[in-house]
Order: sequence, then structure tokens, then C-alpha cells
Amino acid sequence: MILANAWRREDIAVCLGLAVCLVIYYVGTPVWIWAPAAFVFVALAWWRLDLALLAVVVTAPFYRFPKAFDASLFGLAQRGEPLRFSLAEFAVLGCGLAWLVRHLWRSAKEPPSTTLTWRHLLSPPLAFLVAATLTLPFSQYLTFSFRAYRTIVLEPLLFYFLLRQTVDDGAAVRRTLDAVLALGLGVGLFALGHYLFVGVTEATGGVRRVLAIYHSPNALALLVGRLIPIAIALVAAAGAWRRALAATAALATGATLFLTYSRGAWLAVAGSIVALGWLRGGRARWLAVAATGAALLLAAMLLPSERLQSETTVQQRLYIWQSSWQMLVDHPLVGVGLDNFLYYYPRYMLPQAHDEPNMSHPHNLILDFWLSTGILGLIAFAWLQVTFWRRSRHALGLGAEAGLLAAGLAASMAEMLLHGLIDNSFFLIDLAFFFWLTYGLMAAVVAVPAARAGTEGR
Repeated sequence: MILANAWRREDIAVCLGLAVCLVIYYVGTPVWIWAPAAFVFVALAWWRLDLALLAVVVTAPFYRFPKAFDASLFGLAQRGEPLRFSLAEFAVLGCGLAWLVRHLWRSAKEPPSTTLTWRHLLSPPLAFLVAATLTLPFSQYLTFSFRAYRTIVLEPLLFYFLLRQTVDDGAAVRRTLDAVLALGLGVGLFALGHYLFVGVTEATGGVRRVLAIYHSPNALALLVGRLIPIAIALVAAAGAWRRALAATAALATGATLFLTYSRGAWLAVAGSIVALGWLRGGRARWLAVAATGAALLLAAMLLPSERLQSETTVQQRLYIWQSSWQMLVDHPLVGVGLDNFLYYYPRYMLPQAHDEPNMSHPHNLILDFWLSTGILGLIAFAWLQVTFWRRSRHALGLGAEAGLLAAGLAASMAEMLLHGLIDNSFFLIDLAFFFWLTYGLMAAVVAVPAARAGTEGR
């Protein structure tokens, strides 16, 4: 049973301890305050790595509020801005250190039972890492590329590696899934409260668009759009409290999505819900089609005509795509490098697009992967997608519970692909972590029944 088990008191106590450590680490200014909290976090991660990884999940959206450090604390010369690490970065690096210490300790007691094979060495995640690494020598603005390489490539991949090492049974899958639902509920309620009572919004097209902790309503929509299909899928999960959590998370994120007034996100989420219904089969297919159709119609009726009929965004996308294609013509093999698009774009910007000269990405996942990680990175991403969808097809046939989770994860990935055709897809810190979370959980859903079968067959 993947979804049915309840949390133990020990799990809740450890999670509370980890949360206290994160708060003290983040708000503590003197090193004698935050350093002990960081040490205790790593110690707890050594004891319960599966629970410590949940901290990465729930803190990923706060990447815009990193903790600043004096470089001299680490024996480095201070150059320009101080060192900055977000909570998710600290959590994943702390988890990585805990795993390494535990692995070395166990290896000293007994030799490792597994060895690397060519199949592991040629896996899609490693291919993506190699592709991204190969672009670094060709980056014109290497400082920005190294920062993106650390925060968007290395650390999320470390998270995926730790997730696959740790989430290896139904209980761990369920706990990770609950953290995703808690993240959706927390982000949704905070965004709604911020919109209604704080009032810091973006006014455009006759509407007030919700921002919450993000710099852009579209950035908020990118995250909640991926959470919604999972929450909707798990409304049918085992356990009354989990169904209640999933339902409230779906409502909170759905309301937040509406208040972003992101038409692209609306369409992408609608497509993902239709995909969810199609994957579940039976009456769910037509229910999903009817529900999304009614929701889109209602949203269009509530949306001011100025926003609904605006063609500015569409035209701007066409301009960006033309400029991005010209970039590819000039840099077809290795692209322009990680986080370098912003600095190349003015050279290729069309005269008609001069109103928005500061574009940081090409608003299309194919162009983005190609320009950021080269043609090899795009091929690696395609390989990742092939692997994911093969696993999802296999997981859908593993039983009701596994099929339910697989359908939610697949619908979330479908939302990423649909939304990524017209906006960002991967190259933001929270999106990179969530991509590998989705990819890793799908692998875990497939692996859990196989591991159980192997144990029962002994």
C-alpha cells in the first residue's frame, strides 16, 4: 500500500525539529547561533534523510530570499556581493553531507553491495549533467553560468540522487507526496492572504494580479500549475485526512492560479486536468473535459475584456521566438550558456520589441534547453521525457494506488510541457527542484512494487 499508512509520532517530531533548525539557521545572524542549528539539521538528516529531504520540497519557492554570508567565514576572499544560499540550497547540501557521512561510515563497516554499470553511467540525468557541464567553457558570462550551474543543475540533481537513494518504499513515497500537498496548501493560502490583506499586486490589463513571494504572477503560476494536477488526483487517495488535505490544496492553488490571470497557465492546467482524466479512464475522462471547459468559460466571463482580448503578450512571444531562433543560428551546438540569454538578447532583439528589452529566457522550453545547455542538453531532456513517460505507462498498470499517483505526476509533467511552450519550464530554482521531484517520484512508484516483489520472493 503506497498511500494508506499514517504518519508516526517519531516522523512528526523529527519534522518539527528540522523546521526549528531551518528557522534558527535562517534568522540567526551571529555564527554561534546559525552554525549549531545547521549542525543539528545535518545530524537529523543523517538519522532520517527521507524526512530531511522534505525540507527541500517545502522551501524551494523561497529561493528569492537567500541567506547572505560573509565569505571570510569560509576562508574565501570577499569579492563584490556576499555569498548567498537559499533555504532549499542549504537543505539539499546538508542532506548531501549527511548522506556522504552515513555512506562512508557504512562502507567502513562492510563493502558496498552494488557497483556502477554502463546502464547507470549512461542514464538520462547524468547525460543532462554532462551536457550542461560541456557548455561552461563556451559561456561568455561565466560568473552567471556558474551560479546557474550550481543552483539549477548541480543542486537539483543532487536532490534527485538523494531522493532515489532514500524514497524506496511506500511509506517514503507517501510522506513525500504529503509534503507536496502541504506545499500546495501553504503556497495557496499565503498567496490568497497576501492578495486580500497585504495588497501588493501587479496591475495590468484591468486586473490586479497576485504576487505573493514571487517577482511575477507568471512565476507563481508556473509553480501552482504543477501542484494542481497532483492535488486533484489525490482527492481520491486512501485516507479521509489525506483527501481533505488534497481537496483544500487543490482549492487554494486553483484560486491562486485564477488570481495570477495568467492565460497561458490557465490553458496549461486545463490541458493537464484533461490528461489526468484521460489517464484515469472511464467516466473521469468526460468529467475532466466538462469540468475544465466549464472552469475556462467561467474564468473568461470573469476576466475583464481588456485582459482577455490583449494581444500584446502573444505578439511579444513571437518577437522573442524570432530573436531566439537567430541566436540558435549563430550558436547551434552549445547555445549561449546557462543564464546568458539576458545578456545576448539585446543584440538580437527586434526593433518592434524594444518595450521589453530585459528578457531572461526565450519563453519556450525547446529554445531554452537548446540555448542554455546546447544541442546535447536538448537531446538529454528529450531522453528524460521518454524515460518518464515509459515509467508512467508502466506505473499506471501497477494497481489502483500506484496508478493514481502516476496519473497525478504524469499530469503535472504534462502541465510543465504545455506551459513551457510559451513560458519558463525548468531554469528557475523552484522549477528545477520540482522537475526532479516529479521525475524521481515516478521512478519510485515503479520501483516500490518491484522491491516488494523481490522481498516477498526470498
